[in-house]
Amino acid sequence: MVSRNSPSLSKSRFAAGLQCLKRLYFECFSRDLADAVTPQQQALFDGGTVVGELARDRFGPGLLIAEPYFEHTVAVQHTKEAMENDEIRTLFEAAFSFEGINIRADILTKNDDGSLDLIEVKSSTSYKPEHLPDIAIQQYVIEGLGYFVRKAGLMHIDNTYVYAGGDYDLERLFTVEDASAQAQTYASSEARGQLTEMWNVLGSSTEPAIATGPHCTKPYVCSFYGHCHPAELPHAVNQLPSVSVKLLNNFKSAGIREISDIPTGFQGLTDRQLRVRDAVVTGKPYESGDLQTALNDVTYPIHFLDFETISPALPLYVGTRPYRQIPFQWSIHTLDSTGGLRHVEYLHNAADDPRETLALEMLEALDDRGSIVVYTGFEEARIKELADALPKHRGSLLDLCGRIFDLHKVLSANYYHPEFHGSWSIKSVLPALIPNLSYADLDIKDGTLASLSFGQMISPETSEEEKAQIRESLLAYCKRDTEAMVEIYRQLRTE
Repeated sequence: MVSRNSPSLSKSRFAAGLQCLKRLYFECFSRDLADAVTPQQQALFDGGTVVGELARDRFGPGLLIAEPYFEHTVAVQHTKEAMENDEIRTLFEAAFSFEGINIRADILTKNDDGSLDLIEVKSSTSYKPEHLPDIAIQQYVIEGLGYFVRKAGLMHIDNTYVYAGGDYDLERLFTVEDASAQAQTYASSEARGQLTEMWNVLGSSTEPAIATGPHCTKPYVCSFYGHCHPAELPHAVNQLPSVSVKLLNNFKSAGIREISDIPTGFQGLTDRQLRVRDAVVTGKPYESGDLQTALNDVTYPIHFLDFETISPALPLYVGTRPYRQIPFQWSIHTLDSTGGLRHVEYLHNAADDPRETLALEMLEALDDRGSIVVYTGFEEARIKELADALPKHRGSLLDLCGRIFDLHKVLSANYYHPEFHGSWSIKSVLPALIPNLSYADLDIKDGTLASLSFGQMISPETSEEEKAQIRESLLAYCKRDTEAMVEIYRQLRTE
């Protein structure tokens, strides 16, 4: 039961409570403990806002309840007035309060029979299980106030939509999935018990005692992850590759927290997990007898290739789809048989479609000889997409795929260093094998930030001075990726 002193709930707080009641408690009483919002996270939030605003246009004219979330009482009053006005058929961000729960409905339409259709908008490309509580808690509140929700659905991006240029075709860009039956069932059955549990927690003077576990990152990384994981063990059991919840629970039951504490013969470990365990216990890297044989497949001159890409929710270029990866930059280090190393690079510098110019420059740099070393299958997938998008150059681009050597695939199958900490990502491998080379000195340290920075660089609102600074940072980051591959390859050859 909600008390007068309890904080209000909302869609986001309800979702937080479903993930972890301790997270809900912190959201309401200890927001200062939350991890700082990263630029990457903020970009996702901003992108979702843009998608939500565009989605309104699909429903034609409507009234936007424009008050911010901290003026909820005023927004509720304006919504009440709009609901009583028969000339207003569609509301955006309609505000309602019921039993201590405050919600804003993305899109609400009135039907002739007095019923309502409720639409939740997401920037995802499909309906996911975690979306249902978002819809259902809104239906719970709205119907609790005496309205009848005829339909409840999720509006999301259709990733089969191909942009033809000009204004977006909103009927094709967005699709609506009906979740009426599921939302009605959830709102009338599960929601009430979950709300009771949440109110009980919020009525307590102390945070709930909930241990960390897989729920800390599912369905989303908790905003209090850092607070609840202040000093993780250097080789915690959750660093085992592809570790299952069942195995983690078995470790917990046995009192095992670190990989080095796993006894010989412990049941349930895969061969790969056993190799990781043995490397941590002995402190020595694992290397299979097949590693050098696999590396012998590389032929000179060896071209180390890395792409940077953007994947906008709303396609920017004709012929592209939502979230399609579009390369805008590459770096190539070429190692010859004498040990000589040269570097070439490309970074698109304008707002137009970068793909053809990027591809032609790359074809010239890679010529027709030698292996093309990449780290994961990401680059090969992008090359194949470029071949589809550029039929004039299809043959030349597909020929590159026959020369590709995936260093990550070979490394993860044949080598493990205890300081990889369960990951074969290049940012985990590099400091373990090449301690004097890292990303710490760079302004841009990951691909997501590179993508955001490119968008900023080509924006007409960015000053020329700032564009030049971003350009230098992008070039340095992509160059470091291929430089890292070169040094990792060299190190493995000396092992």
